[in-house]
Amino acid sequence: MQQCFLGVKVEMSFNGLRLEYALEGSSSYIAWKDRMEAVLDDNGLKDFIEAEVPKPTDATQVEAWQKKTAKCRRILLEGVKDHIVSSLHGKASPYLMWKALTDLFQSKSDQRKFVGSP
Repeated sequence: MQQCFLGVKVEMSFNGLRLEYALEGSSSYIAWKDRMEAVLDDNGLKDFIEAEVPKPTDATQVEAWQKKTAKCRRILLEGVKDHIVSSLHGKASPYLMWKALTDLFQSKSDQRKFVGSP
């Protein structure tokens, strides 16, 4: 997404993901997934989408876990178009959010790849 500021076009980005690449649906899922995994990995958050990361029992680690969980959730929410946000509503963890998106778009995306293949 570009915005004009004092006559200069400015590329908007969020944690390394350009907002113009926000997930729109199954047609953009594979490219979005690859970009999102790279952004999460770069931010040290990829573990949060690969499996449930339980809340630590050690009180000294809880705040860091909460911050990472919140950041991962925010990146995921900012990385999808508004009409997809409702699919993530009520998901308690980044892992459940990621799983919901995978369940919605992975198989449809795969089917689209095979339609035009020889």
